[in-house]
Amino acid sequence: MEKEIDGIPYYQKLKTMFIEEIKTGNLKYGDKIPSERVLAEKFKISRMTARHALSTLEREGFVERRVGVGTFISNRKIQWNFITVNSFTKGMEDKGLKPSTETIFAKLETADEFLANKLNIPTGEEIFSLKRLRIVDNIPVAIELSQIPYKFCSQIEEYISTKVSLYKVLDEFYGLKLAKQKQYMRISLSDPIESKLLKIGNENPCLSIKGITYDSFERPIEYYQILARGDLVEFYSEPTNPL
Repeated sequence: MEKEIDGIPYYQKLKTMFIEEIKTGNLKYGDKIPSERVLAEKFKISRMTARHALSTLEREGFVERRVGVGTFISNRKIQWNFITVNSFTKGMEDKGLKPSTETIFAKLETADEFLANKLNIPTGEEIFSLKRLRIVDNIPVAIELSQIPYKFCSQIEEYISTKVSLYKVLDEFYGLKLAKQKQYMRISLSDPIESKLLKIGNENPCLSIKGITYDSFERPIEYYQILARGDLVEFYSEPTNPL
C-alpha cells in the first residue's frame, strides 16, 4: 500500500511538489530530476510510490523519460487560443516563438457527402486540400488539414508555400475576410503515421480539433482538422457572461 498524508496519496503530494517547482521556475526545461531510488531514499517512500509519481508527471506532460539517461523536465506548454481567428504563424510569432511549416500534401480533390455538407457545396465539387506539419522552435507540435472549396481560391497552389500563411493568402489574393469559427475538441490517440510525424510514441494522447471557418458574409470557407500534441499544446479561451 502506498503512503498517505492527510488522506492524500504520497505520490500525488510528490507530483504536486514537482509541478509547483516547475511553475515557480525552480525547475526548467531540460533539468534532470532525481531517479526513483533517490526520491525513495530522500522522502522515505517506496520506489513504487516514486515510480507512480514520475509516471503521472510523464502522462500529464510535465516530464519526459529518456531510456538509459533519466527523467527530465519537458518543454513548456504552447498556448493556442480559442478567442480569435488567426493564422498559426502569426499566433506563435506574437508569443515570441519561432514557427515553421512542412507541407505534407497540397492537392485538388472532390468533396464527399460529409465535406459537402460541412461546406454547403454540392457533392463532387472541387476542393483544395492542404495538409501541413506545424513546428514551433524546431519541435513538431501539430498536424493540420485545411479543405477549401476551389471556387473560392482558384490557382491557390501557385501562392502556397511553407513560408506563407494560408489565411494571409486567402485575404490578400482572394479578398476572403475570415471572421469566425465553430470548432469541436476531443482527446484522440495518435496512430502510427501521426506519431511518426509528431515524433511521439504510438497512441499518445493528443488534442483533436475539427471545425469550420466562416467569412464576413457567413459563408463556410474552410473545414479544418488539427491533431496537436497533448504534452506540448494547451488551448485557452476567455468566455464572458453576456449582459
